[in-house]
Amino acid sequence: MPGYLAFGWSGKWDRLPAAHATSLLFDALALAGLVLVGRRFGGDRLAATLAFAWAAYPFTQYASNSNTNDAIMPALLIWGFWVLTKPGARGAFVALAGWTKFGALLLAPLWLGYPNGLRSPGKRRFAAGFALATAAAFSILLLEPDALHAARVFYDRTVGFQLDRGSPFSIWDWGQYHARGLPDLHVVQQVLEGLLLAAALLLAVRPRRRTPLRLAALTAALLAGFQLVLTHWFYLYLPWLFPFVAFALFAPEEEEERGLEPDALAASP
Repeated sequence: MPGYLAFGWSGKWDRLPAAHATSLLFDALALAGLVLVGRRFGGDRLAATLAFAWAAYPFTQYASNSNTNDAIMPALLIWGFWVLTKPGARGAFVALAGWTKFGALLLAPLWLGYPNGLRSPGKRRFAAGFALATAAAFSILLLEPDALHAARVFYDRTVGFQLDRGSPFSIWDWGQYHARGLPDLHVVQQVLEGLLLAAALLLAVRPRRRTPLRLAALTAALLAGFQLVLTHWFYLYLPWLFPFVAFALFAPEEEEERGLEPDALAASP
């Protein structure tokens, strides 16, 4: 909406300035957030490494050049990771990321349990931040004369659309080709989806102690799992998990707690 208000829309598929400006903005926000995350958890060297990794990764540039919204969710999660020790802010960023791309909702149990599982302080603040951000995101429905109708339209064009979406980009929708010898893998897909959801819920309690490095690695694993079971997958989705893969690979293990506040360290066994 800000991009539309600033640049308008011709009503045609032209250069899409509003979409491109939004894509560029969140690409820059993701890069800036990685600088802050790197400085907090590893110093200037990690800050430079993470920023360069984002800028040099081909798929982040594909997302930017394609005018897509695929940098929005990771940018929000990056900034949520930067305020890791602030439960309310952490919950708010997870909610905003999740209502941008539903896959990020899987991270709520994992991020809720930072740093010591369900024994962690601040669970209520996390839930409050999540709820307030959710209310703010959906408040746009109140701009419509009929909020219930707007909610139905939202569902139909998001969840409903994705449930019925065909795709040539994954093995889960091979059946659309009706070719001899291609198996119907929908049952396998549903089993894997159930396992992924169970794993996301389990991560609310295990591992009991989670450092920033562990949290980043598990975040990347959940987002990768979500992409693996998607019927419609596209390479533009790779930036969703890339910042956390980069952090898990390049963050110095001995310095991973540098960004923690004294109360968070004291809570760690």
